[in-house]
This record gives sequence, C-alpha cells and structure tokens, in this order.
Amino acid sequence: MRPGLLPLAALFLLAARISAGQSPAPAPVSQRPGREVSFAPTEIKDTFFAYVLGIIRAASEVDIDNAAMRGILVEFKSALNLPFDLVSRVTQHSSEADGTRAVAIEFSRPVSIPIPFSLLFYHPGSIVASQVVSFAETTAAGPAYILTLSEGSILVDVDDWLEVLFRAYIEDTWIRHLVFFPWHGEWIGLLQGQGRRTGREIRAYFDFTKNSILFPTPASLDAAARVLLP
Repeated sequence: MRPGLLPLAALFLLAARISAGQSPAPAPVSQRPGREVSFAPTEIKDTFFAYVLGIIRAASEVDIDNAAMRGILVEFKSALNLPFDLVSRVTQHSSEADGTRAVAIEFSRPVSIPIPFSLLFYHPGSIVASQVVSFAETTAAGPAYILTLSEGSILVDVDDWLEVLFRAYIEDTWIRHLVFFPWHGEWIGLLQGQGRRTGREIRAYFDFTKNSILFPTPASLDAAARVLLP
C-alpha cells in the first residue's frame, strides 16, 4: 500500500515561487507554456502528466493563474480528480545569480483533499498541504529532476484502518522530495518522505510511461534512485 503516496506527483509537479500573502498579478502570455512543452504520448501516457513534467524539463519561465491554467489544460484529459478550483497560481522561475530554479504551488487556502488516485477503487487517505508549497529544483545527470521542499508542508494522511492493518509498510508521511527520471526507457516518479509515527524513510514509485504504480519496487530501480537521492 505504500504506493498510495504517488498521486501527489500530479499535484505538486506544477511550479511556483510566491511569497505568502502576495497578490497574484496577470501573467504575460510568454509565461503560459502551451502543448509544445509536453512529452510525447509514447514517453508519458497521461496528457496532464506529460504537460506538467514537460514544464519541468523545458525549464520554462512560468506564471499562470487559475483562469490561464484552465485555458491551457481544457484540451487535456486525465484520470486524476485534481482540485483546480483551489489553485490560485503556479509559477517556475530561475535565479539569475546561480541558475537554480524554484517550483511550487499556491492554493486559495490550506488544503485537505482525498488522494486523487484510487487503489482497488478506494481512495486510501488525504493530502494535507499548507496554502503555499515551494520546492528548490536541481537537475542531476541522466537527466533527472530533483525537487526538495523548501517552504510549507505536505502530509499524506493515510486512513487509520489501513495504517493499523499494514503497520509494517505504511504510515502518515511528510513529503520531502519529488524526483523525476528515466529508467530503462521509461519515465519514473519517486516520492520520498518521513513517516510521522516512526520517522523512517518512505519511498514510492510511479511509472509515467505506463501510468501505473510500481509495487513491489524492483530492486534495480530503487538502487538507481538512491544514486540520485541517497
């Protein structure tokens, strides 16, 4: 059941660098990437994933409010039930000083929503996040894209009965890193965090090319990911 963490990838691979309380301003058209940034369907199956991960890969300067985001995504279809009405603004910017990038998302209020992906037709818990969530982004060899939480908080709150039943495998988890990288010709997403009950490291993987949870995790995949995120 650890893979219940993976739906977060769809929500938090949108980008932003916003100070809390800052009023959104209209974004120039040049900062609203179109479909051209998307991955091909043969690389990433879901069109929504293909778009947001394409933004990360392209290192695009992005500043999109809710209305602009809906205008871009109206043609995209996804199996995910994401709370677009709660999203106020998403952006991605590079620092002129050192070339690093910042990615995050700003909601209209603190968020508590069902995990937007089901396991056996059941949503196994909730995503609880602060109103502003920011990540520092780095690019590793490979290529690989590593996002490290720098502001705010994200908790995967697993339903209590699941945590009791699968106590040795799952627990509520504070998310610390999101990693996006190729492996054996497929694009993989890794979510890494810290268990709220035990403090142990928890990792979960998603195959974007096949649009499926990877469970159990292949040992060779976990070994490759640990090179990127020890």
